[in-house]
Amino acid sequence: MLRAFLKWTALVFLVVESLGLIASLLVLGLKIAHGNDALTRASWGEITLEVILRLAIVGLISSAYLRLMKLSQLPLTITRQSALLSTRAVQSVLLAAIALYAVTAERSTGPAERVPFLSPWNLSVLALGVVGGSLFLRKTFLVAANEELRRDPHSEKGLNQWRKGTIVSMVVAMSIGLFGFILRTMGNARIVEWSYFMASVALLVLWRPRLDVGTGSPSNPFSNHKDADS
Repeated sequence: MLRAFLKWTALVFLVVESLGLIASLLVLGLKIAHGNDALTRASWGEITLEVILRLAIVGLISSAYLRLMKLSQLPLTITRQSALLSTRAVQSVLLAAIALYAVTAERSTGPAERVPFLSPWNLSVLALGVVGGSLFLRKTFLVAANEELRRDPHSEKGLNQWRKGTIVSMVVAMSIGLFGFILRTMGNARIVEWSYFMASVALLVLWRPRLDVGTGSPSNPFSNHKDADS
């Protein structure tokens, strides 16, 4: 039931974002056809950036939907394949969310009253704290998963712990992008916003779901890949 709900939810978002992409392409077409006389006041760079971001969103949600479709055809019991499919679908959705933050932030950017404790420096310190906390949680989950999967590579308990640890760490990584969204909507420079977005994307790629012989070495919380020779 839950798998079917997630699959149809992803499909709805895919349709909605596809319509947004079509609208952006139409705006770009008007800009190309009429130049500065087009109905939109947005610059070439802003329009192009939005089209690229919306293309990324549609592609990522499509990837998540295809994985959820494949997942819905598997048995309800957790297996290595279902654990990988579900976590990779989550990763695609979270990456799409960051791109959606960027689109929304660019559209809502404007002069706003600055809040002292929401300065870029303060949020940078907070972001580092969030990453540190995520590393601790990730290591806590993955150490337990490592031990279980070393005993039995197909253990449902170990796979469930690995899945939880991977998803929690990816959600925290995505939350870093929220700081960039907040700063951009407050009128900060684009370079400030994008530094948070890129850090968030980098963590999501670094902590991407990988399940080979087990999970990552307990001494290396940055990765969930276990060397088969170790």
